Amino acid sequence: MTPELLQTALARALASIASVRGVANDRVSDPSIRRSKAQRHGDWVSTIALRSAAALHTEPRSLAEEIAVMLREDTRVARVEVAGPGFLNIAVRPSSLAQTAADIVSAGRTFGPDRATAERIETTVDERIAASPELWTPHVVGGADARRFMAARATAEPRHLGDTGFLRTAHPDNPVYFVQVAHATACRVERRASSCGIDAAAFAPDTLTDATETALAAALADFIDTTRRAAASREPQAITFLLEATSQLFVDWVNACPVTPNIDEDITEVHASRLVLDRAAIIVLATGLRLLGASAPERI
Repeated sequence: MTPELLQTALARALASIASVRGVANDRVSDPSIRRSKAQRHGDWVSTIALRSAAALHTEPRSLAEEIAVMLREDTRVARVEVAGPGFLNIAVRPSSLAQTAADIVSAGRTFGPDRATAERIETTVDERIAASPELWTPHVVGGADARRFMAARATAEPRHLGDTGFLRTAHPDNPVYFVQVAHATACRVERRASSCGIDAAAFAPDTLTDATETALAAALADFIDTTRRAAASREPQAITFLLEATSQLFVDWVNACPVTPNIDEDITEVHASRLVLDRAAIIVLATGLRLLGASAPERI
């Protein structure tokens, strides 16, 4: 279940509640969501009840409870909890998130934001580079990759980015290198899996149930929505932060859930499904890097 589909479900629930109350649908808030910072709170968080309660003449927590009841009827939703004054913590079923990863792989080269979104992000990064003279100094030997990634990563239109000396080294503290290494590692995992004869066609979404698999799939599912928000707000740092978070989630996952079985193990649907998740990570990381104007090396 993608963030877009979840937002659609939220919008429908809110529209139904508004209709019962005789309130015009255009008076309720946009059903935007954000990824949860803590996995125990689910996959996504919505503040729609807090933003729409006044228009519906009710209390935010009461509205959140009504929305939660309707969301729980969706078979793709694992659980919905109401927290605090009216936050909605939503967890999607692992199989639904796994299917989203499979959809990314099916999209292949066509995966990514629309052209207008991509062009807006590129323009914003270009403007940030133009406003940051130190990104053009000779000691930034990371080249165009580091230059564009760090320009996008800044939290505002930068005039001064501080010490950029760390971009000289291929070190995990160098964010673009960290993402590129994660991409190259995913490519290596795919090569090994293919050489072992693992067939992704045996993909079974119900087999991806490990917490690291769910967390990675949720991050991958959030990519398109993140790029749209980043373009609309002219804040490409949202993309770099997602890429870095996804890279760390990938590292956690690949260490906990091997795609290739040990020599004395049989190849099963689990390995086929993990190969699909690995390929989805490759596509998302490569798309994100290239969207910012950085390269996505398959070997490092």
